[in-house]
Amino acid sequence: MCVMCVCVKGAVSLAGAQNNLWAVEGGNKLVCSGLLKTANANLLQAQVNSISPLYSGEAPQYQLSFTTASETKSELYDIVVLATPLQASVRSGVQFQGFTPPFDELPGNYHSTVATIVHGYLNTSFFGFPDPRLFPFASVLTTETLDVFFNSVASVCPVNISTGFRRKQPQEAGVYKVFSPQPLVKAQLKALFRSYYSVQVTEWQAYPCYGSSQGLPPVELHPNLYYLNGIELAGSAMEMSSVAAKNIALLAYHRWNRQTDMVDQKDLMHRIKTEL
Repeated sequence: MCVMCVCVKGAVSLAGAQNNLWAVEGGNKLVCSGLLKTANANLLQAQVNSISPLYSGEAPQYQLSFTTASETKSELYDIVVLATPLQASVRSGVQFQGFTPPFDELPGNYHSTVATIVHGYLNTSFFGFPDPRLFPFASVLTTETLDVFFNSVASVCPVNISTGFRRKQPQEAGVYKVFSPQPLVKAQLKALFRSYYSVQVTEWQAYPCYGSSQGLPPVELHPNLYYLNGIELAGSAMEMSSVAAKNIALLAYHRWNRQTDMVDQKDLMHRIKTEL
């Protein structure tokens, strides 16, 4: 099982380097706003501070304490889905109170990646091409070595592609995305770019630090308390999170409606193998 998980992680990591990739017109953020609109969900923009179980029937309810832009309050919920990593390095800010046995922090850490968006002229001489017109690559990927200070450099296309759009040529000023393990210092920016107009830097916990002996955390942490981000230990991508979200939605629905025959299906693995 561990070998299979490692293979899946590697395959997911290479997905973005393949041909014939799809993109969302207008940007990936429209996936979230589109789902909210389709679901007709009531979005409450707040920071969740704590989750506590309250027992009054067969299954617990959950009291969520949260802070909005104007106040701190709490509400009771029958079903809670946690869609944020619970590893200490991510610092979700959520505290679990009153659980028996008490919740421990999930093992592992997330990998910190720095994304630097640069509008400027790529220094193709750095990559062995003194004449930028001869530079044939839209992206450059690297392996992890002490001598290389960045992970990748790629030309970025706008999220809205107009008719007649063409990718900027290396001799022209373009927008580039640089991934690196640490923030780039000025000397490193000057090494990668002949000159530039603007630089935007974002540091984020991109994906889990993977290992061959990792297991996957449970999908259900407590009755009707579900955890989505555990699937990232198998592979971290929007598509993987979508799979986890659909599975949890189905599981929560069938559990709530006592459709136990739809939860633990004895012949499920056999039917999946047959379909494959």
